[in-house]
Amino acid sequence: MRLKRFARGRAATDLLSRFPEMLVAATVAVALAAGTTVTLGIHRPWTTLPLALIVGVALWRAIRPHDAPSDADARAARWSLGGVAAWIVVGFFFASEYLVVTRDPGFLSLTGVWLTNHPTTDIPTRGAIEAAAQQTNVIADAWQAWNLSGNVVQPQGAKMLPAVLSVGGWVDGVTGVLATNIVIGGIGILAVYLVARRLLGPFAALGPAALVALTVSHIGLSRSPYSEPLTLLLIVASIAWAWRGLEEGRIGALVAAGATSGATALCRIDGGVYALGVLLGVGVVCVWRGKKGIAPLLAVVIPQALMVGAGYWSLWRWSTSYIERLGSEARTLAIVYSAVVVLVVIFQVAIAPFLGRVRVSVAAHRVVLARIAAALTALTMVVLASRPLWMIDRRGTVSTTDQFTNNVVGQFQQLDGYPVDPTRTYAEHTITWLSYYLTWPILALATLGLAIIVWRTFTSRPIAVVFLGAFAVPSLVYLLRPEIVPDQLWAIRRFEPITLPGLAIAAGVGAWWLAQWVARRFSSPYEREHATHVASVIAAIILVAAPISTYVSVKLGAANPVSAPPYIYMREQGGARAEIDKLCRIIDGRPVILSGSSGYFGTIRVMCDVPVVLALEPLQADALARMAKVWGQDPVVVTRSPETVWSITPAPVFTSNLLSGEYALEYIPRLAVESTSKWYAGTVGSDGTVTPIAPLE
Repeated sequence: MRLKRFARGRAATDLLSRFPEMLVAATVAVALAAGTTVTLGIHRPWTTLPLALIVGVALWRAIRPHDAPSDADARAARWSLGGVAAWIVVGFFFASEYLVVTRDPGFLSLTGVWLTNHPTTDIPTRGAIEAAAQQTNVIADAWQAWNLSGNVVQPQGAKMLPAVLSVGGWVDGVTGVLATNIVIGGIGILAVYLVARRLLGPFAALGPAALVALTVSHIGLSRSPYSEPLTLLLIVASIAWAWRGLEEGRIGALVAAGATSGATALCRIDGGVYALGVLLGVGVVCVWRGKKGIAPLLAVVIPQALMVGAGYWSLWRWSTSYIERLGSEARTLAIVYSAVVVLVVIFQVAIAPFLGRVRVSVAAHRVVLARIAAALTALTMVVLASRPLWMIDRRGTVSTTDQFTNNVVGQFQQLDGYPVDPTRTYAEHTITWLSYYLTWPILALATLGLAIIVWRTFTSRPIAVVFLGAFAVPSLVYLLRPEIVPDQLWAIRRFEPITLPGLAIAAGVGAWWLAQWVARRFSSPYEREHATHVASVIAAIILVAAPISTYVSVKLGAANPVSAPPYIYMREQGGARAEIDKLCRIIDGRPVILSGSSGYFGTIRVMCDVPVVLALEPLQADALARMAKVWGQDPVVVTRSPETVWSITPAPVFTSNLLSGEYALEYIPRLAVESTSKWYAGTVGSDGTVTPIAPLE
């Protein structure tokens, strides 16, 4: 009897300690399955969910831990699971209503809503092309977010995240779509815990996981449908599995790491950058092993390259205009990725087996090399952080995209009272951006931690180079050239997938090393254990308190001198669902002529499921009559600019209010902005006359 109770207790401990990784694997399996079916144009519950189950079982068989977990593993896992569960539940209360296209989450969430009931992201125009042809400057799409391709409208961007969001839609409709990214963000925290556990141990790994969970950036980017939390999950999970595969000689885990890291290309157009980091990290380990490294390298390269290729093919098929618009950048990234893959494989097969003397020499001088590499790592961080003191980065070209960005930057500078210099990229401030969310003390600890990890990579833990490679490649690319409109929270997106969690893990390494050093330096041998415990508790408090300190902003002389980032207490685009419900009631299943307000084009097409055209100039009665004839029924004109439709302004059908975070250069947004809209609508008669619709009660 005692033996049975012990066995049951041991089994429960094993299950609990492994449950964080099981959740990570299950979520990755859903993402891989959804990304596959949406790419093939067969995204339905009866295709995606069985495939997710098959992928999940195969994934777990490939990556499940073989070593027996300790009681400390189980206790730490309990804390991680409890913390993430609480984080997700709180997030549900503040889930965004991001259903209007002002930035990426708008079309991503709407595409997720569309995929809830459709197998592909192609949206039929249903006569909108013919209707739009009846007047100049009336179009059947809406520029970048919604692009015509033949007789369908294609939403911009990669399709994996909308497909995963639609899985939530199968559970609870629009609410499920809007809540799913919060779950993804929570599981991403568990992935950070898994990697941190390899460098720190079970309890100490809770510190970096909590640090990521409490940053305003991770909270804000998870509560709205941004693609970065899913990219974080994929890339951090692939680091953990590549590490296990190399350490334990498990080809299956390496295949899982390759496929998962390559799947970032199904999630983002720049996914190849993140995949490249994992590849180079694994490649260094494999080269060091000589002939024995060929099979592990190919186990990562082949599935990763296939997934990266699938990602770019998916963009070409389902977002043709988007890939054409960013064609030069996409081609450059594809060429660089392909070239690196070829070079790494050639080097591994043709050169690495003959580097025996080099390996012996490196091993003999590893301490000296470790010192040099650690010093260079710390110096690099210091130089990057110091750039605002000695440089200003500006755009050198003036393409259409650059000009648009210049105009936006100039508007932000004017709004914030800065000197107007619209060509500034603010690329020299990228480390400063990270300090807004992590704080400077954490960045200092992260610098120390990175140096320590580099040191240990040379002296005792060479496989840690997988983490360093995955962290360094995309981090350096975007720290030097972020290529993004530099307002917050928008700009920090570049660093959410791996830079921010990587620095959090490094800060944990630095904090616990410093705690142990202080305990050894300032306590007697008899008090050392107690002193180490106290110092470790202080380190944990610092890791948790640092991001929380960013929740309060003090700006003397401002209208609101004490404020908090709206992303921690507000629903982004709060009020949008009520507004859309009213719009759909007015539209009542009829075709729509939207005059202005292009951000609502996809909102009306998807949420009200009616054909839509967008009018860029005042409407003409004869053209409206022809549109009604094309559709075979009286359409509805909807606008927030009544002067484009009527000579005498009628009463609005309703008034709506939306909440959103402010746009801010050089600080975390600290104010919620409420915008008020008056909506006007009218039915189009056979003669083109627009009869105003009475206000809603």
